[in-house]
Amino acid sequence: MRTVVVPASRAALPRGLDVVPVAVRNVLAHAVDSVAEGMGIQPRSALPYIDPAVIADQIAQAGAESADGAEQAHGIRPVRRDDRTVPTERGVTGRLLMALAQAAKYATSNGDSRTAQHAIDLVCEIGAAISAPDPALAPIPVGVLDETVQVLERVAQKIEGGWSVCPCGEDHGQLRVVAAVPAVMREDAGLVRTLRAGIDR
Repeated sequence: MRTVVVPASRAALPRGLDVVPVAVRNVLAHAVDSVAEGMGIQPRSALPYIDPAVIADQIAQAGAESADGAEQAHGIRPVRRDDRTVPTERGVTGRLLMALAQAAKYATSNGDSRTAQHAIDLVCEIGAAISAPDPALAPIPVGVLDETVQVLERVAQKIEGGWSVCPCGEDHGQLRVVAAVPAVMREDAGLVRTLRAGIDR
C-alpha cells in the first residue's frame, strides 16, 4: 500500500494540501475496497488499479470547506511554501494563543473537529516558538500566522452564522457575549496580518 500512499501524498502537494499519511491510507483503503467490490477481486489485487492522482483528487474534494462533512476531515493542512519566521514579542504571542484557544472552544462546541484540531495544532506550534532561547522574541513561522488568520476568520464567520459557545438552544446570557466575539476575532486576525506584513517590508 505504501507504493500508492507516498505518490498520493506527493500528488496532494500541488493541490495545496499537506496530508498526513494516515489520512491518505484511509482514503486509499476505501478506494481499494470499492474497486475490489466492483471488479469482484481481492482487495490486494485491486491496488494496481488505483491511480495516486485520483486519491489526491478525492482528498482535495473531501477536504474542501464547501464539501459535506468537511468539518470532520482530519489531517489535512495547507501546504507551507514560506519557511521564514517573524520575531514576535511574547506579549503578542499570548494574544494569539488566547484567540486560537477561543476559536478551538467554539469549533469544538459546534462539532467542527477539523477546525478545532487545526487551532490546537497552531497553539502547539506557537508554544514551541515561545520556548526558543531568545527571552524577548518568539520566532513564529509565517505559515502559522497565515493559518491563524484563516482559522480566526472562519470561526468568526461561523459565529455570525449561528455558532454559540453554548449551543443548547436556550439564551442564558451567552447571546450578548457571542455577538461581540466575531469583531474581536477579526481584530486579532488583523493583528496577525500586521505581524505577517512586517516581514515583507
